[in-house]
Amino acid sequence: MAKIGREKAEILIGALLLIFSFLISLFMVIDILEKSIILSIFAFSSSFAGLAIGFHGIYGLILSRRKRE
Repeated sequence: MAKIGREKAEILIGALLLIFSFLISLFMVIDILEKSIILSIFAFSSSFAGLAIGFHGIYGLILSRRKRE
C-alpha cells in the first residue's frame, strides 16, 4: 500500500471539504435540500476549514521541498 505524506493528506482533506460544501450549497440553490441558516453556516464553515487545511498542506509541501534543495 502506498504511503501518503501528511501534506498530501491535508491537501486531499481540504479539497474534499471544499467539494462537500460546494455540493451542499448547490443542492440548496436547486431545491434538493431545504434552505436553512444552520445548513448555510455549516457549508460556509466546512468551506473555510477546507481552504485553511488545504493551504496549510500546500505550505508544508513547499517548505519540505525547499529543505531538500
